[in-house]
Amino acid sequence: MSLLKYLQTIEGIDPGKIEVENVRSILNVNSRSAKFICEMAVQEKLFIKKIGLVCPNEGRVIEEFDSYNEIPEQITCHICETDEREHSTFKTSQLQKIEFYKLKK
Repeated sequence: MSLLKYLQTIEGIDPGKIEVENVRSILNVNSRSAKFICEMAVQEKLFIKKIGLVCPNEGRVIEEFDSYNEIPEQITCHICETDEREHSTFKTSQLQKIEFYKLKK
């Protein structure tokens, strides 16, 4: 099956946040194969790879970046800041980083 045909099967996934696990589950392949498919989609310019920084308080992605080199040393979670939490600015080296993909428009 072609890569394009595989990608058409994942229409039910949020095109703004495609995780390897979603692809693995839908295509019924192992994680390594799902990662390979996602990376091929990047090479074919169908996906854009992103790195998200996860807020330790909220569990949500604070901000996303195109590469690890773009990540600043500190980042502020605006939700935590709005809620006036004690900690809203974090060292990025201590935050969980997740890799995900976006469907290129």
